[in-house]
Amino acid sequence: MEASCLETDTLNNTPSSPSARLIGHDGPIHAVTFSHDGKYCITGGHDRTVRLWNPTRIDPAYTASKAVSTSLTNVMTSSLDQTPHALPIQTYLDGHTHPVSAIDIDDNSSTLASSSDKTLVVTDVITQKLKRRFAGHAGRINSVACSSGSEVFVSGSYDGTVRLWDGRSFNMQPIQILSEAKDSISCVDVRQNGCDMAEIVTTSVDGNLRTYDLRLGQIRQDNLGKDVVLNCVASTSDGLCNVVSSLDGDIHILECSTGNSLKNFRGKHSAGRYSLQCNITADDNFIICGSENGDAVIYDFTTGQVVTTLQGHTRPTCSIACHPKSCFSSILITGSYDGRGVVWTNGNPDLVVLK
Repeated sequence: MEASCLETDTLNNTPSSPSARLIGHDGPIHAVTFSHDGKYCITGGHDRTVRLWNPTRIDPAYTASKAVSTSLTNVMTSSLDQTPHALPIQTYLDGHTHPVSAIDIDDNSSTLASSSDKTLVVTDVITQKLKRRFAGHAGRINSVACSSGSEVFVSGSYDGTVRLWDGRSFNMQPIQILSEAKDSISCVDVRQNGCDMAEIVTTSVDGNLRTYDLRLGQIRQDNLGKDVVLNCVASTSDGLCNVVSSLDGDIHILECSTGNSLKNFRGKHSAGRYSLQCNITADDNFIICGSENGDAVIYDFTTGQVVTTLQGHTRPTCSIACHPKSCFSSILITGSYDGRGVVWTNGNPDLVVLK
């Protein structure tokens, strides 16, 4: 896949076919995300490793007979177990003494932020060297985020706090603690205004979506209902809407500026026990949610109707990553408790290549 966008106007941009597998983790994959340019992806697993991949290149070491004798188009339409392996780039081990439940990568693809129980681990992508370990949370870290240039790292924890850490100094104490939540923080999302970190958006088990306006020093709290447990939040590419998923399987679409509910629908994915991630394709056409039965369900953003269901995982699929460029919105990655990550495309053979 070239760095520039492919011409996709005449193609169906709905992800539908398994094109490559991320094979290497020993145990469940808890987190997956793309780099900001979409060239790479990273995964975090129960095996206490973070792994870097090129999801649009097939591993030359993949030697299964059908990978040699079958065309790429045929491989992509075969069963998941026969799908070729994506190219592994690097494995990061230092600093992880517990399963990795959350990961992020900065906008320069130079620094990784990951969780190891109650500790935030910062790693140099190129050298693989451990840079920092930030300790202070009283509970497991559920979500992490990097600001532009890795100036600030953000972590949200089971202890109900969000902590901001200085990425430029050697100060090991948090520069700010956000403690408004009454229960576990399930997701943190950093919103940038150019090079400045403008907002931090969080979801909590207490049923609240909180937006921290760092420029004005204000907090807006949107309560989505009594006994509603929120899993995660994602924003549309234009920054106008938040999509929030909840433990009961509901999906909420809210206006970012006001918190007003624009749409609320009950998803068709299996939910109720696991924190399932949802995400939005870069063209803002689809919402994708993981499912406890191993599926990933794609919903039309406007109608809430199911467009298609991606099947193949054998255990809960809790992690979803959508390609950050709208012209590659047909590419997404799922991470599952079955230990596999899967790259899905619309079947266009130019998106994942045998090189």
